[in-house]
Amino acid sequence: MEKEEKLAPRLEDYLETIYLLESQKRVARVKEIAQARGVKMPTVSEVLKRLSKKGYVLYESYGYVRTTKKGREYAQKLYRKHRALITFLKDVLKLPKEVAEREGCLMEHHLSSETVERIEKLTEYLKERGIDPFGDGNGSDTVDS
Repeated sequence: MEKEEKLAPRLEDYLETIYLLESQKRVARVKEIAQARGVKMPTVSEVLKRLSKKGYVLYESYGYVRTTKKGREYAQKLYRKHRALITFLKDVLKLPKEVAEREGCLMEHHLSSETVERIEKLTEYLKERGIDPFGDGNGSDTVDS
Protein backbone atom coordinates (compact mmCIF):
# COMPACT_ATOMS: atom_id res chain seq x y z
CA MET A 1 0.00 0.00 0.00
CA GLU A 2 1.40 3.38 -1.04
CA LYS A 3 1.70 5.87 1.78
CA GLU A 4 0.28 9.26 0.86
CA GLU A 5 2.05 12.49 1.64
CA LYS A 6 1.00 14.02 4.96
CA LEU A 7 0.70 17.80 5.05
CA ALA A 8 1.43 19.88 8.14
CA PRO A 9 -1.75 20.70 10.14
CA ARG A 10 -1.57 24.37 9.11
CA LEU A 11 -1.47 23.45 5.42
CA GLU A 12 -4.32 20.99 5.94
CA ASP A 13 -6.42 23.74 7.53
CA TYR A 14 -5.87 26.02 4.55
CA LEU A 15 -6.58 23.23 2.07
CA GLU A 16 -9.82 22.41 3.90
CA THR A 17 -10.82 26.11 3.87
CA ILE A 18 -10.13 26.33 0.13
CA TYR A 19 -12.12 23.14 -0.48
CA LEU A 20 -15.12 24.45 1.46
CA LEU A 21 -15.04 27.84 -0.29
CA GLU A 22 -14.67 26.13 -3.64
CA SER A 23 -17.62 23.85 -2.82
CA GLN A 24 -19.78 26.89 -2.17
CA LYS A 25 -18.59 29.24 -4.92
CA ARG A 26 -16.75 27.05 -7.49
CA VAL A 27 -13.51 28.97 -6.82
CA ALA A 28 -11.87 30.52 -3.80
CA ARG A 29 -10.20 33.90 -3.68
CA VAL A 30 -7.19 34.89 -1.62
CA LYS A 31 -9.28 37.56 0.12
CA GLU A 32 -11.99 35.03 1.08
CA ILE A 33 -9.42 32.56 2.39
CA ALA A 34 -7.80 35.33 4.46
CA GLN A 35 -11.19 36.29 5.92
CA ALA A 36 -12.12 32.67 6.68
CA ARG A 37 -8.75 31.99 8.35
CA GLY A 38 -8.55 35.36 10.12
CA VAL A 39 -5.20 36.27 8.57
CA LYS A 40 -3.80 38.83 6.14
CA MET A 41 -3.65 38.20 2.40
CA PRO A 42 0.19 37.96 2.22
CA THR A 43 0.04 35.10 4.75
CA VAL A 44 -2.43 33.26 2.52
CA SER A 45 -0.23 33.86 -0.51
CA GLU A 46 2.75 32.27 1.24
CA VAL A 47 0.72 29.18 2.15
CA LEU A 48 -0.70 28.99 -1.37
CA LYS A 49 2.83 29.00 -2.82
CA ARG A 50 3.65 25.99 -0.66
CA LEU A 51 0.42 24.15 -1.53
CA SER A 52 0.91 24.96 -5.22
CA LYS A 53 4.52 23.73 -5.19
CA LYS A 54 3.31 20.44 -3.69
CA GLY A 55 0.60 20.13 -6.35
CA TYR A 56 -2.49 20.67 -4.19
CA VAL A 57 -3.77 23.98 -5.61
CA LEU A 58 -3.61 26.20 -8.67
CA TYR A 59 -3.72 29.92 -8.08
CA GLU A 60 -2.99 33.35 -9.45
CA SER A 61 -1.45 35.87 -7.06
CA TYR A 62 -4.31 37.58 -5.21
CA GLY A 63 -6.74 35.96 -7.66
CA TYR A 64 -8.61 32.68 -7.99
CA VAL A 65 -7.60 29.53 -6.17
CA ARG A 66 -8.67 26.03 -7.17
CA THR A 67 -7.77 22.65 -5.75
CA THR A 68 -6.13 20.18 -8.08
CA LYS A 69 -7.46 16.63 -8.24
CA LYS A 70 -4.80 15.68 -5.67
CA GLY A 71 -5.78 18.62 -3.45
CA ARG A 72 -9.50 17.94 -3.72
CA GLU A 73 -9.08 14.25 -2.82
CA TYR A 74 -6.89 15.12 0.16
CA ALA A 75 -9.33 17.81 1.33
CA GLN A 76 -12.34 15.49 0.94
CA LYS A 77 -10.68 12.87 3.16
CA LEU A 78 -9.76 15.52 5.69
CA TYR A 79 -13.27 16.99 5.72
CA ARG A 80 -14.79 13.53 6.16
CA LYS A 81 -12.55 13.05 9.21
CA HIS A 82 -13.57 16.49 10.46
CA ARG A 83 -17.31 15.72 10.21
CA ALA A 84 -16.96 12.24 11.74
CA LEU A 85 -14.99 13.52 14.73
CA ILE A 86 -17.31 16.45 15.40
CA THR A 87 -20.34 14.16 15.21
CA PHE A 88 -18.71 11.77 17.68
CA LEU A 89 -17.70 14.51 20.09
CA LYS A 90 -21.07 16.27 19.93
CA ASP A 91 -23.52 13.37 19.64
CA VAL A 92 -21.77 10.60 21.58
CA LEU A 93 -19.65 12.45 24.10
CA LYS A 94 -22.27 15.22 24.38
CA LEU A 95 -19.72 18.02 24.20
CA PRO A 96 -20.96 21.53 23.39
CA LYS A 97 -20.86 22.31 19.66
CA GLU A 98 -18.08 24.90 20.06
CA VAL A 99 -15.88 22.44 21.99
CA ALA A 100 -16.60 19.64 19.50
CA GLU A 101 -15.66 21.94 16.59
CA ARG A 102 -12.44 23.16 18.19
CA GLU A 103 -11.24 19.78 19.42
CA GLY A 104 -12.40 17.91 16.32
CA CYS A 105 -10.26 20.28 14.25
CA LEU A 106 -7.26 19.51 16.42
CA MET A 107 -7.81 15.75 16.30
CA GLU A 108 -8.41 15.45 12.55
CA HIS A 109 -4.76 16.21 11.83
CA HIS A 110 -3.34 13.49 14.04
CA LEU A 111 -5.67 10.50 13.78
CA SER A 112 -5.32 7.98 10.98
CA SER A 113 -8.13 7.35 8.53
CA GLU A 114 -8.49 3.85 10.01
CA THR A 115 -9.02 5.23 13.51
CA VAL A 116 -11.54 7.80 12.31
CA GLU A 117 -13.43 5.11 10.34
CA ARG A 118 -13.74 3.08 13.54
CA ILE A 119 -14.93 6.13 15.48
CA GLU A 120 -17.47 6.71 12.72
CA LYS A 121 -18.70 3.09 12.93
CA LEU A 122 -18.93 3.30 16.72
CA THR A 123 -20.94 6.52 16.44
CA GLU A 124 -23.34 4.91 13.95
CA TYR A 125 -23.66 1.77 16.09
CA LEU A 126 -24.51 3.74 19.23
CA LYS A 127 -26.97 5.99 17.39
CA GLU A 128 -28.74 3.11 15.62
CA ARG A 129 -29.27 1.31 18.91
CA GLY A 130 -30.19 4.41 20.86
CA ILE A 131 -27.34 3.78 23.28
CA ASP A 132 -26.49 6.77 25.44
CA PRO A 133 -23.05 6.18 26.99
CA PHE A 134 -23.79 8.74 29.70
CA GLY A 135 -27.15 7.30 30.59
CA ASP A 136 -28.88 10.68 30.68
CA GLY A 137 -31.16 9.73 27.78
CA ASN A 138 -31.94 13.32 26.96
CA GLY A 139 -29.62 13.82 23.99
CA SER A 140 -28.42 17.10 25.43
CA ASP A 141 -25.54 18.88 23.75
CA THR A 142 -23.66 19.50 26.97
CA VAL A 143 -22.10 17.60 29.80
CA ASP A 144 -21.56 19.10 33.22
CA SER A 145 -17.87 19.37 34.00
